[in-house]
Amino acid sequence: MTSGLQLSGYSIGSLLWRNAGRVAYQAQRLSDGIAVMIETLDAEYPNLKQVAGIRREAVIVQQLAKVDGVHKVHAVLSHGCGNLALVSDLYKKSLGNLLHQSEGNGLPPVQVLNIAQRLVRTLGDIHAHDIVHKAISPHNVLLNPYNGTVVLTGFGIASELDQELQTVSVLREPEGPLPYISPEQTGRMNRDLDYRSDYYSLGVLLFELLTGKRPFQGENLLEWVYSHISRVPPALDSLSPQVPETVSAIVLKLLAKCPEARYQSAEGLLHDLKRCADLLELEKPIAPFELGEKDVLQKFLVPQNLYGRERELRQLKALFEEAVAGHSRFCLVHGNSGVGKSALVNEISRFQIRERGFLVQSKFDQFQHGETYSVLAETFCALVQQVLLEPEEQLIQWRQRILDALAPNASLVIDLVPELALIIGEQPDVAELPPAESHNRLHITLSTFLRVFAGCGRPVVMFLDDLQWSDIPTLELLRRVVTSREQTHLLLIGAYRSNEVPAGHPLRQLLDALKNQKNIHQLALSPLDKDAVGQLVADTLCRDLDEVLPLSEMIFSKARGNAFFTNELLRQLHKQGAISADIEKGGWRWQLDAYSWSQVSSDVVEFMLDNLRQLEAETQKVLQLADCIGNSFDLKTLAAIYQCSIVKTAAALLPALKQHTVLPLDSDYRLMSAHTDALESYPSYRFQHDRVQQAAYALIDVQQLPQVHLSVGRLMQQHADDSAQNERLIDIVGHLNEGRSLIDDEQERLHLIELNLLAGSRARNATAYAAALQYMQIAEQLLPDDAWRMNPVLMQSLAAETQQCHYLTGDSEEADRWIALMLEHANSDLQRSNILATRTRQYATLGRM
Repeated sequence: MTSGLQLSGYSIGSLLWRNAGRVAYQAQRLSDGIAVMIETLDAEYPNLKQVAGIRREAVIVQQLAKVDGVHKVHAVLSHGCGNLALVSDLYKKSLGNLLHQSEGNGLPPVQVLNIAQRLVRTLGDIHAHDIVHKAISPHNVLLNPYNGTVVLTGFGIASELDQELQTVSVLREPEGPLPYISPEQTGRMNRDLDYRSDYYSLGVLLFELLTGKRPFQGENLLEWVYSHISRVPPALDSLSPQVPETVSAIVLKLLAKCPEARYQSAEGLLHDLKRCADLLELEKPIAPFELGEKDVLQKFLVPQNLYGRERELRQLKALFEEAVAGHSRFCLVHGNSGVGKSALVNEISRFQIRERGFLVQSKFDQFQHGETYSVLAETFCALVQQVLLEPEEQLIQWRQRILDALAPNASLVIDLVPELALIIGEQPDVAELPPAESHNRLHITLSTFLRVFAGCGRPVVMFLDDLQWSDIPTLELLRRVVTSREQTHLLLIGAYRSNEVPAGHPLRQLLDALKNQKNIHQLALSPLDKDAVGQLVADTLCRDLDEVLPLSEMIFSKARGNAFFTNELLRQLHKQGAISADIEKGGWRWQLDAYSWSQVSSDVVEFMLDNLRQLEAETQKVLQLADCIGNSFDLKTLAAIYQCSIVKTAAALLPALKQHTVLPLDSDYRLMSAHTDALESYPSYRFQHDRVQQAAYALIDVQQLPQVHLSVGRLMQQHADDSAQNERLIDIVGHLNEGRSLIDDEQERLHLIELNLLAGSRARNATAYAAALQYMQIAEQLLPDDAWRMNPVLMQSLAAETQQCHYLTGDSEEADRWIALMLEHANSDLQRSNILATRTRQYATLGRM
């Protein structure tokens, strides 16, 4: 936008800066003549998300109004076409201006240490308010050169959670200025972000202030991510001799890749900075001293390191290196629920970024099985979205490569992954084939599609979690991929619960059929042993192993080495006050009596259920409804079935977010604190763990389950347009089917029959014949007694589809019975001839000549 900004009560002056979609002007408040800064969105017609973002920033800053060193916002004003402006104290310069003036030589160490101490005090107070800044950079540190005041601004992406899941969005870069983000902020480190992320960003800033150079350089997103995760920064005194060795060591400690190796508190960091600054002020040399001797953990956090999995991680990494070398490997990670399968596999992300390859993952849902191939569709969609980020000249190459591989069957993939059309354009429909040939063609096309990505010299890591809940057609396709001799550069990882895959289970049948394949590797995970649990408890409490031995043995006895349960027990003990801060010694102390410990359930679902029952009634209710949607859910759908506004639903969900019962899947969840119902898209969430979702489902009275599902299905149907209803057909039908016994209205039952017929037809077209038959059987149960007379057209379609499903699932007797039923109700010779022709084709295929 231009400098034509107009605000009632203010005289707008010169432009101060433009950066990251914002613009700031110097202005004068007419009521008292005070000079102020006006910051607004740099767009004439900002979108709703941009407006919600700037409003939320004002909310955060106002929460921090009493914190010294935070740039104060005095007013939030509307202007233009839905835009907002923040009125704040006037600062004409930032650290970016100082760096520019230094011409790449850095600033005097005394000056930098004084700035650093001010910033650290401010960060300590911000973190005490459970806020993580996430965007520390030279531009976001403002200063008054006349009195040395330093203030922090740029709270637009700040987090209000003590630990925040960093998901990788393939459609955009990680949040925050790339040169300054922490390793965990990249989303590729398999760990949540907490307040220590700000210390890393501060380390990058101090490095640049002292040397005039950043610790890393990057030309693109992958280079920056790889640098923050893997590259070791140089010692500052090697770049700038004026930097004392100890000051260099402090900055390098801040830049540690692992948060546990950084400073853990503002107090510990301030102590070391002040000690150096005092000596420099007196022009005395700084003798080496032990860094962090006054450091204590500022917040209670369970470490996210892997414990007791060194051997398994080495095996997984070796398989990854084999995929990099051009081989195809299938790794099955199995163990009981909560043993740490997903945590182990996700460690591969830090290796994958080095190879510039593709990493895609998705999971099957325990309660909502969704459509056939839906999980594979998610992973293929992620591959396509990553390609869409490529430059135009590379997109052209991808387009040709995909068309060469898929023609003339490309539309089959587009049906599954609509985003593919953005690369190759719409494609002609494929020719109709008999069911068996159609099934085979689809599998050949999908496996060929995967080879396009995994055969271009860039390894593909595809992680499918909870395979025990997979659909049979997906398992059949995986068999084709695994046994293909043409497949290269692929590491396919499947995780499953070995205790939930008995003999006869479809996954067990697949594994038995593949047991002689040389490229298949089994990786069994056992519960953590006593030593691993002891080290986890010691690290959590910042104590020696022998000090925490009694507690670690109690926890091991209760959780039996289950990693998820162990972590949740530690968090609950702190929440209840049994673990508290030890101010004198640093770290944490614990006090637990035998009686209260005996009241803690040894069953993880019961334990989580007890925790959920401590939440407010409205939060429990919204979690029950969220669970009915599935492992992941979006706020708009949840609000519809909760029958409240977006803002009220988000508020009811917030306590569950803060105790990590549910995790946000994108950054938009933060905009809900700006109290807005109006966004182009709404945030999505997932349950922290399947056991948490299981506990949320258990909150619902068993006798009320049919009514809850029926209500959810009706509301989802009511609030979805035609396109959304088609997209969520399987979910809607699933809920209505669960509550079908409560449907009395004849028209509603008839509509549900039609929905099941549509769902069954879709499942059959996707070669999910068993699932299709289930929909047909439910539709048959819902029929009135005189269905053939009252609804002959519907019955002809239902009968034809049901007969086909019985034939495709190998039930010839039932298939013949339905043929006879169709012939009995045929009302013309043409209908009878078509039915007989169908039977003739089926008999010929079966060899019943």
